[in-house]
Amino acid sequence: MSDYEPTLLEEHVQIALDELERATGLSIQEITELVEYGVFQPEGGRPHEWRFAARCIAVGRSAHRLRSDFELSAPGLALTLSLLERIEELEREIRALQAQALRG
Repeated sequence: MSDYEPTLLEEHVQIALDELERATGLSIQEITELVEYGVFQPEGGRPHEWRFAARCIAVGRSAHRLRSDFELSAPGLALTLSLLERIEELEREIRALQAQALRG
């Protein structure tokens, strides 16, 4: 099971930039870069106003580990995270189709 799977945190729970930094190990600069590349979509105008969905913690932890393990640049990290998310979506679809095939 990958660390990229959704957490048990509810969708409506939001955290501040500094909370995301502490929870993931990413620096504020790294988080800002990932916002620029669309990995995170915070609410709020300026960084000190940003609020992130709590589910961003799991993505941020994966980003931190990928950056540490593979020394990925921000664009490479954004692409990798996007592909991992797509793989997870496809795996969920496959499981749903398999369950449907078993029922009928």
